[in-house]
Amino acid sequence: MAFLHHLPDFDLDRALLIALSDSFYCLPVVIDSRLEKPDQMTVLQDVLVELADHKLLLIPADFITDCHSTPPWSQSLLPAYDNLTNLAAVAHDRLYMDWEKFADLYVEIKALGDSADRAYADGVYFELMERFKPGSFRNKLYYAAVRLFGWWRWRKFRRKAPS
Repeated sequence: MAFLHHLPDFDLDRALLIALSDSFYCLPVVIDSRLEKPDQMTVLQDVLVELADHKLLLIPADFITDCHSTPPWSQSLLPAYDNLTNLAAVAHDRLYMDWEKFADLYVEIKALGDSADRAYADGVYFELMERFKPGSFRNKLYYAAVRLFGWWRWRKFRRKAPS
């Protein structure tokens, strides 16, 4: 596939591809009691997600996520796990934690600048929720929450990112 030139040394045969045209997905994860936090899980296989702008996001095997990072008091309204929107949450975690790796693959993304980087990541989150659970009122609430409160986690991961 021609689009894989952005991902050097990538083995498509081992990966799960979630294409823009897909209407469902099966995300290979495992819940492991040895992880740092009780709400975390590990992705078992490389997952390649085609985004709405046709860019590719690689979620590598062994990536650790907590899906929707919602506080316990809000989980009756915004659950931490939702099988229709977990892909959006995992992709969002990947973009927040490893933005620099993603941006390095795409010149036009790298050129956006700091203020637009987080907005792009949050937009991917909303788009993937809408793709697999269209029109849910929760999608807008999750999105509003990351736009209002996500800056703290974004800055935390930028401080950890290699320069």
